[in-house]
Amino acid sequence: MATINEFFEQLGSDAALLDAYKRDPKGVMKANGLSDEAIEAIMSGDKARIDQLVGPSKKSVIYQVVYAPKDNN
Repeated sequence: MATINEFFEQLGSDAALLDAYKRDPKGVMKANGLSDEAIEAIMSGDKARIDQLVGPSKKSVIYQVVYAPKDNN
């Protein structure tokens, strides 16, 4: 299972993974081994929840992925 930090480090260096993440962030995180709890924390944007999952012995790294598809309606 990937850790949150490992996943986002990979996301920052793999353009194909980033493209897939833009289309289906939850699905890509799940496919890359993140737990449902981690996915929910990331999607909430709650740094305290993310820090709690990363654990006290590791420094959490903040990554921000901004993606806002245009609404064509």
